[in-house]
Amino acid sequence: MIRVLDLDTVNKIAAGEVVERPSSVVKELVENSLDAGADEISVEILKGGMSFIRVRDNGRGISKDQLPVALERHATSKIASVSDIEMISSLGFRGEALPSIAAVSNFQLASAKEGQTGYVLEVYGGKLCDVVPKAMSKGTIVEVEDLFYNVPARRKFIKSENTEAGRIKKYLEAAAISRPDVAFLFVKDGKKIIQTKKTDNQLLGISAVFGEKLASELLEIEGRTGTYSVKGYVGKPDIARGRRDMQIFILNGRIVECKTIQAALEKAFYDVIPRGRFPIAFLCLDIPSQDIDVNVHPAKLLVRLSSENQVFSLVHRAVKDVINERLLEPASFAEPYGTKQRQHHRVDSNDQKGFEWVTKRENQVGNVEEAVSFEPIKMGTRESVWDRFSTELTKDTKEDELFLVRDSREISRSYPKILGQANKTYIIAEWDDAIILYDQHSAHERILYEKYLDDKANLPQTELLFPLPLNLSPDEYAALDRIRPNIENLGFGISEFGPSTLAITHVPSDVPGSEAEEAVKELLLEKPGPLFRQKAAAVLACRGSLKAGNALDENQMRLLILGLNSCKTPALCPHGRPTMLRLDWNELEKRFGRNR
Repeated sequence: MIRVLDLDTVNKIAAGEVVERPSSVVKELVENSLDAGADEISVEILKGGMSFIRVRDNGRGISKDQLPVALERHATSKIASVSDIEMISSLGFRGEALPSIAAVSNFQLASAKEGQTGYVLEVYGGKLCDVVPKAMSKGTIVEVEDLFYNVPARRKFIKSENTEAGRIKKYLEAAAISRPDVAFLFVKDGKKIIQTKKTDNQLLGISAVFGEKLASELLEIEGRTGTYSVKGYVGKPDIARGRRDMQIFILNGRIVECKTIQAALEKAFYDVIPRGRFPIAFLCLDIPSQDIDVNVHPAKLLVRLSSENQVFSLVHRAVKDVINERLLEPASFAEPYGTKQRQHHRVDSNDQKGFEWVTKRENQVGNVEEAVSFEPIKMGTRESVWDRFSTELTKDTKEDELFLVRDSREISRSYPKILGQANKTYIIAEWDDAIILYDQHSAHERILYEKYLDDKANLPQTELLFPLPLNLSPDEYAALDRIRPNIENLGFGISEFGPSTLAITHVPSDVPGSEAEEAVKELLLEKPGPLFRQKAAAVLACRGSLKAGNALDENQMRLLILGLNSCKTPALCPHGRPTMLRLDWNELEKRFGRNR
């Protein structure tokens, strides 16, 4: 039997779509306040918002005759027709928030317009009371008590008071950052949790919410392509977090969850932070209204983009540019990851040749006719790896890319001065203003990683004299079928080798045969997509690079440093670890008390 539901049931069903928990109430009410032009908003809660919520603003207010209309379903001041939705600029527009909240709580709405008497309207036990006068200043006050008192099934799924209060706090943090021109106050159980002042500077807003220490660790970004633009701040790699809880995306003033923006951000940070860590970001995008659809989710958290590729490219390029610019300098004992721009100065010496570290890094002294030539050091399975690395650095190199010398004697006198190798792991070099320690594995890893990324065609490969059996599980076989072309483009050759048996016949030139099987199995864990090349490059770079324990002579150490200096992001390996560590002379003198 088909029935027409009564209004009370309809309202509660609709409320379930819009009002999921106390934070949903706060979000809807705060967005109404912002749409009303408020620049001061306070939120007070008791017991996680389940017992009491009050949202007060100084917006335009609602007139007496409009108060009952505001509680009618689909009543709104923000659109008049379907066509308005396509160009919507307000945060809310459906007209469902107030009646939905009132349907599942004891509700009070009070408002006053500029220079007029205020009025209050109450809804208790689902019954609408009369509108009565109330002494108040311009703006609106909404009070919500006993949320879900008449929907016990919903109350059953609400988390603890602290969890619900935490959700409200997280939303208000994002709201304060999205609108630094609005003063926010959040009071939980009588205690101030958030208090911001009006400002036209987003960084000051971030500082007010998260503290000055975090604000000092942010990098400013800005980018534009056509009518699309992005600006905001991202955290330096060393403050990346184990969760994505500090990634705030603001699209046309609306706080949103957007996988496209998130993917672009994390791709830009992929090779400068360790796996399992996520960058901090506060990004504001401005996109023409007709290119987005905000009407795809009742709470308007999710948006649909008409040009995802353009948004992805815009965010990725803007973030990547600032990372590449700020992460050229080696880390120091005082500055992790070396995000301060510094410059190594020239040394006036006949025996030393210098270059400026950051601003002139690409114009190193050159004008060399012949490449370095020497016999490769015996390294067991690594001999061919180092031989190929040395050759790659010295053949077909433009004069302004690497500083090369003609023979071993000139190498040994070149700038910087190589002091030696510590524990067969770290290279120690003396510059004019510092000693720099290089991790030979991480440094070589960065060199190979950028080489693989820049290689547009298939990577060069080496044919194995004896094919290596490849033993795969059923799941790995299925993965190989999906990404076999991707793996072969990287330089691997995989062939049938008898019934139900595979063998590796070719490997990328920098990967020794002993690492081939494990490298392939690592690649099978990755999924095809825009990040595959980056992830694969990191795997191959790790497998093909020098390891701790490989003894190097001075020539090889210098070649490694020169190769690292030519990288776009030399300070970090693809996994986000430092490749080098700087110890300034000033720091040494301070440690030894020579500056007293």
